[in-house]
Amino acid sequence: MCKFDSFGYTTRKKDSDSFELKESDMHEKNYSIKESSDYFGWLEGEVNLPLFGCGIRFRVKGNDNIYALRCADHLEGITAENLKEHTALYTCFEALVEYVADMLDEHSGEFELGDFIFDEYSSVGDLLKIITPTGLIFERSDYVPEEDCPIAFSIKFSFVPVPDEIMEIALRGDEPIYVGEYRGVSPWNDKLLKKKFNYLRGREI
Repeated sequence: MCKFDSFGYTTRKKDSDSFELKESDMHEKNYSIKESSDYFGWLEGEVNLPLFGCGIRFRVKGNDNIYALRCADHLEGITAENLKEHTALYTCFEALVEYVADMLDEHSGEFELGDFIFDEYSSVGDLLKIITPTGLIFERSDYVPEEDCPIAFSIKFSFVPVPDEIMEIALRGDEPIYVGEYRGVSPWNDKLLKKKFNYLRGREI
């Protein structure tokens, strides 16, 4: 997480786009969208994520301001109270519970976690307390008109007890696409659903 200093700037942790963001800093719901300074032909902006109690800098693959606004509006509207209504995202988090449980089991001798307990019986609510969003990419398809293009995104997370452990989810509209180790995947890559490393593989969706 990052805090505003006395000059109103934010200082982010290395490799993280997550920060504390006040509603007063959202400029009339335009999410401060502008051309990306890092990627040619991309956009970037900032959005609140009430589900995690933080803001995050996002990037948009494709120079489409309307699509960027629609995606940001969508994510800003997701809360702990209505999460189950967003079935694709909830399914991703259910699968991420399994991934984290397996990761902890596999590396149990490497991490010093004290009394910390998390396993396959833990809830999505438990999961949300131990992951932090550190990267968000919206991706529009070049082959679908903007008005017909579903909201598609991937989110990169760090594991709070062991921040170097990075994971990722990706979804497109009502379709969960990927859950697992961070790989920088595209929510438009349906081939991911057949990959053994995808925790959505074999899951009834």
